[in-house]
Amino acid sequence: MRRMTVVALVLLVAGCGQAERPYTPQPGPSGTAGATATAPSTAGSARPSADAPGVETVEVGGGKLRVDIDWPARRDPLMRVITDWYLASRKVMVSGSDRYLKDLDLELQAVRQAYDGVRRYTEEDRRVKGVARLYGLRVTKVLDKGAQVDTCVDESKVRVVSASSGEAVSPQPSIMRAPYLQRALAHRGDDGVWRIRELLYDKEGCAR
Repeated sequence: MRRMTVVALVLLVAGCGQAERPYTPQPGPSGTAGATATAPSTAGSARPSADAPGVETVEVGGGKLRVDIDWPARRDPLMRVITDWYLASRKVMVSGSDRYLKDLDLELQAVRQAYDGVRRYTEEDRRVKGVARLYGLRVTKVLDKGAQVDTCVDESKVRVVSASSGEAVSPQPSIMRAPYLQRALAHRGDDGVWRIRELLYDKEGCAR
């Protein structure tokens, strides 16, 4: 398997931190594979009227950013782990306020990634706008206490802009030029809540 690169939450940030040893989901004492238990929180994301396949469109920041989520025919509640994280992080990047991260279920390592990753959007003159697409959503692994959720992200129609002028900055982050694979490693606590433990990405693995 290719080595996945840990991203400090936001993939639009140019630099990536040094990766710690990746978390591998481990079975609990019962060893019941395929358990999905408690569904994660939605972090304020819009829900379609039914869990049917199709595209869910979510507008962020009054339409400054549009996120199209292409749901598969078989929708697992665990998929909301990664879609909720993506929507919350982009709300930060549109608004400049990190308050949207507070409602996410994150473990300590992911909390550090989250706030470090959006710092340039909360402290510097940076925002995002355009259209993003999430597709290829899948729960790759589920064990009793761990899960791996993947999605492909296409941000080729998203631009990083100056908060003051609204003009696109130059150069644009290279990660936005082609679709990339986003991965969330989640852990289920004793309270039954799934929390993101680590966020990773790979530049390869996703076609348009």
